[in-house]
Amino acid sequence: MKSLFHNFILFAVVLFLLVLIPRNAFAVNFYDGSRARQGLYFLTYTYAYYADETTDKSGKAVSKDFGLFSAQEILRLCYYSPDFVATVVVPFGYAKISSLDQDSSGLGDISLGAGYFLSVKQVDILPMLFVKFPTGEYNSSKAANIGSNQYDIAPMVFIHKTIGSFSMDAAAKYYFRLENNATDVLPGDELHLQALLGYSVTDKFKLGPSVNWMISKDKQQDGSRVSGTAREKLSIGADFYYRFPWLSVTLTYLYDAYAENSPKGHFLQLKTVYRF
Repeated sequence: MKSLFHNFILFAVVLFLLVLIPRNAFAVNFYDGSRARQGLYFLTYTYAYYADETTDKSGKAVSKDFGLFSAQEILRLCYYSPDFVATVVVPFGYAKISSLDQDSSGLGDISLGAGYFLSVKQVDILPMLFVKFPTGEYNSSKAANIGSNQYDIAPMVFIHKTIGSFSMDAAAKYYFRLENNATDVLPGDELHLQALLGYSVTDKFKLGPSVNWMISKDKQQDGSRVSGTAREKLSIGADFYYRFPWLSVTLTYLYDAYAENSPKGHFLQLKTVYRF
């Protein structure tokens, strides 16, 4: 009975932490921080994430049959001037937790962002600021939610450098995660560091390894810090890019090699970029 109660508490904690995972925290892709020709661009991100395993604060498995599945179709409109960038991100998604028989679908949390390229010739450096709005459906009694019911303010810096057939794309992102007024919880700010190395096999096709690292602060409940609730995740994988005459396509795969207080699974994304 004691063991059953202990497992129940751990499982409940993981469910609570699952709700705190940010939406639209994209992995860095090829050319995310590179200068583009002036104009309007339409991007789509089609992604799926699946995780059966959830972990505790030590990275040990709490559940191995959780059955988390999340899929989103994300529409993004970007405007590039020679230096200025503005964007709006609109996600539509579906989330399901099989072990709890819960799901959620519909419009997710919309984000607006803007940035300005630094006047550096040797490398492209793009600082940006994003604001995520709580537009998605949220139910505080459920673990599966499309929306997060809280605002994020996220400064980011993107870097791109090409040397011959090789390229480097990197991003540093910090998410100030504001309070969820339905639960009086501050989810805990997050730092994301992402890097992608590329090799051009041809003038249209390139590929390379990718690594993402995320670490968060402890969450706060009713103004008090809850010790041991910080999250960490290390994901590794690869990107594959192909440029057609009228659009470019990027396929991304990431595996969660290590996770604390988080689901541990597989991420697959197909990104397309159209220029008007």
